[in-house]
Amino acid sequence: MLLALLLAASSVVRPFGEERLLLDRRLETLRRILPDGPNPAGDAALIHDLAENAHLLSVEALARPPLENGARGDVLVDLSGVGRYADIDRFFRQVALSHRLLDVESLTLMAAPGDSVRLTSVIRVPFRPLRAPLPQPPEGTRARATGLPRPQADAFVADQALALAKSETIAALRRARRNPRVFLSELSAVVRDRPVLLTSATLAEDFSIRGLTIGDASAHGLESRLERGFFRLSQFVMTRQGACLRFEARGASPVAGPEAELPLPTEDPFEEQGASCAVDRDAARIAVVRSPNTKTPGQGPLTLRLRDVDLPDVFRVLYNLTGQGFLVDGDVAGRLHVELARVSLEETLAALAKGANLRISEPGLIRRVSNAAGEGPAPKKPAAKSKPAPADDAPPVSTATASFELKRASVREILAVMTDVDPALASLGPPGSLGRASLWVRDTPLATLRPAILESAGLTERLEEDRRILWRPGGAGETPLPVAAESTPPRLVLRAPDLSLLEFEPAGIATGGAGFFVFAYAPGGTLLTYRAGERLANAVVKGVESTDVLLDTDDGDLRIEIPPLPK
Repeated sequence: MLLALLLAASSVVRPFGEERLLLDRRLETLRRILPDGPNPAGDAALIHDLAENAHLLSVEALARPPLENGARGDVLVDLSGVGRYADIDRFFRQVALSHRLLDVESLTLMAAPGDSVRLTSVIRVPFRPLRAPLPQPPEGTRARATGLPRPQADAFVADQALALAKSETIAALRRARRNPRVFLSELSAVVRDRPVLLTSATLAEDFSIRGLTIGDASAHGLESRLERGFFRLSQFVMTRQGACLRFEARGASPVAGPEAELPLPTEDPFEEQGASCAVDRDAARIAVVRSPNTKTPGQGPLTLRLRDVDLPDVFRVLYNLTGQGFLVDGDVAGRLHVELARVSLEETLAALAKGANLRISEPGLIRRVSNAAGEGPAPKKPAAKSKPAPADDAPPVSTATASFELKRASVREILAVMTDVDPALASLGPPGSLGRASLWVRDTPLATLRPAILESAGLTERLEEDRRILWRPGGAGETPLPVAAESTPPRLVLRAPDLSLLEFEPAGIATGGAGFFVFAYAPGGTLLTYRAGERLANAVVKGVESTDVLLDTDDGDLRIEIPPLPK
């Protein structure tokens, strides 16, 4: 009985009017997805609106003449714009979700000023040509049109064939369309927590990625990450550029469907090249500072054996060993050999002042280092505690503290960071550069630190109508501007654990009385510090003695000695 009921239900035929209505609704849905005939202006407007809704700027969408090939037609839209990396990813997510079956034929990303990326893309927008031939209608269609007037029956059969043709075309388009979501997500993941900047990326049938990294281990780690990720890597080439390695990776383009659950990009991998690869080392003006020839050994805790070390970095070593804060003027430059054994901090500073012709301020929280040959008075001892100034126009004193470890940083940047720590320190100052300084301090009151920085930069501060004003001698007529952080491209910095054994060349060994440290320069000129037990990229510091360092490598122990002083 149940079988009979099912057979009876299957034999029920809808009235023709109802079936015609259902067919019209289906055709309308298919027409929204795959229109009949080209509409270049409308397609360009659709892409333009998607781009602007994703917050892209300077958007241009230009449609090319339509292309037709049998039952398939396409309008190619050239899109260009500028936006943040997250905005570009948002745009292509909207493209994937669009009711039109948009196919991303190619994509090029280029680093732009600030945190922007320049986008160029070719997007294929499909349509059904008006003269495209129709396939045979579905089986049984002509039987359903029996008894109808001929024009009505022919229209019904043609529309059923059109619906079938469009359905098959749409299914093929959905299987073949491309979207760079997986490409964008993987690019972001590749650079995360790595010293890598991308300068350009191109995606079509194949992909190409160009950028910069620093350090041999970082470059090989990047290549390995590319090989083990979504990309099918076919080529990875590198060439030296300053402190960096310029690389290019090529391979087959990754594919992901519109419903793939991919992580959103959390890292912007694109940056302008700028000065990212400049080597921050002093010119090779070598001076030698050594212990006096005495028969009685010293009783101090410090021993320094440094070779070819930049002058500001010598004071970084002393800061690491003693905790004493140092402010080094921007014009203090050159390289030193230092050979001091069992000396005190004061003995060390006296030897440096004499051997390198420096002027070092009296003991205090911060000791300023300047050139003795330079003009101007000797650096004063910074006050350990601020005292209220008697003048009515004296700026209020900050109670905040801060720590800095900076080599030849912009004074404007340093003052901007202090303003972030204490907004009451916001000030107006002269336009242009305010000079540079090296600063090694820990938990130091800004009431002590800021006056020392201003003195080093030759700036004076006064209060005018509750505003802090900085001015410099000879700066009459300069319009004061807010002292804010400068927009500069980031530098690629190599961390101590990322330095490879191939790049590890000890620049010195030193102790403050509680174990020896070994120092080595990264390719970019940053002085890295290691003690026993700490890692390099492919080795471990097994021990540090007064004359050498012992490394544990894959090939066994490796001992590297500090060379003697040149004669």
